[in-house]
Amino acid sequence: MGIFKSIKRYYTRKEGVKKQSDQSIPNYNTYNPDNKTIVFFNLHMPAPAHDSGSNRLKEIILFFKNKNYNCIICSKNTFRDNGYVDYFSDFGAIVFVENSQYSSYFDFVKSLPKVDFVWYYGGKSFYFNLKKVSKILPEATSLYDMIDIHFLRYKRAIKINPKRISLWKNFLKFFFIETKLTGKVDYVATISNVEKEIMSRYIDVDKLITIPNIHYPKISKEKALLFEDREGILFIGSKHEPNIDAVHYLYHEIMPIVWKENNEIKVNIIGNLNENIKGIEDSRFIFTGHVCNIEPFFTANKFMIAPLRYGAGVKGKIGQAFEYYLPVITSSIGAEGMELIHQRNALIYDAKEEFALAILNLYNNKTLWQELHQNSEQSLKPFSNQALEELFLKFETL
Repeated sequence: MGIFKSIKRYYTRKEGVKKQSDQSIPNYNTYNPDNKTIVFFNLHMPAPAHDSGSNRLKEIILFFKNKNYNCIICSKNTFRDNGYVDYFSDFGAIVFVENSQYSSYFDFVKSLPKVDFVWYYGGKSFYFNLKKVSKILPEATSLYDMIDIHFLRYKRAIKINPKRISLWKNFLKFFFIETKLTGKVDYVATISNVEKEIMSRYIDVDKLITIPNIHYPKISKEKALLFEDREGILFIGSKHEPNIDAVHYLYHEIMPIVWKENNEIKVNIIGNLNENIKGIEDSRFIFTGHVCNIEPFFTANKFMIAPLRYGAGVKGKIGQAFEYYLPVITSSIGAEGMELIHQRNALIYDAKEEFALAILNLYNNKTLWQELHQNSEQSLKPFSNQALEELFLKFETL
């Protein structure tokens, strides 16, 4: 961090702390020294309504909280006015907020009577926290949750944009983090068995644990609208570069083919990726931005599309679609690690022409739509909390 950024961060924190009338740590009074303690380190305060990664972390925290663990969330620059502080506090988690008692969450963690487990969530958080936390908590069992293989994502992006220097820099950075620094933790969690197999080339397989996303139906089938009562197609995503690329690819390459046949099909795009999209203004391409309640979009659109050209890991947006019995058209990158069968659980196409024809077909084919709709619950079976149950049993023996 540069000196000017450090100075700015110092004064931002000072002003933020000064504005808080309550300087306590939310829920710290619930800490029970007789229970095991797990500290989750995330770069920013998890925001489940904003991105699927945060939603995954929420489910993990809820799981351990239900097992009577002291669950503590530590993230940078988090103040009491962050709405997710109350959100996670309501679940019973202890949430570190910047305050006058501790100069940082590192000082706060030092003060804890005991910490049994450390959970680093994501590559940037792992890189930022590892050195200090390892010194503070040398006896704690540590786990790095990759979420996805970042270096693989950048490697795939380089194939599309080989001259983009930033992609090469990030590839090298995350290759070091994910294949070298991982030697300093006890466990590494991959999000699918596909990624576990890839990482086994670099990491001792005994360290590797597969922890998939956790998904379950969010509505009853009876609540889902009928095929004929729906219109439009849905894309959801944060301002994650693969999502930005997918939106441009969708608008410039796929939808022109679709609109030649049906000029009235509208694409509804939700998520904060709209903040990074430039040059697309079309009444058929609707950017709604971040929404607090995604349910109306998942229940009113005909299907979800995810034409991802690169990326890594299991795609939370597709799991979310299945939670609402919403059919999906995606690419092989989008389907990776999800155990999907083409034309049974989803439609999977990579060529833009085939993707466009699939949109036109599914938009009008009630029989195919109903088959995918009916199979949604089956598609969720690989995403139960069974892997967390197995990890919990492992932790209990340590």
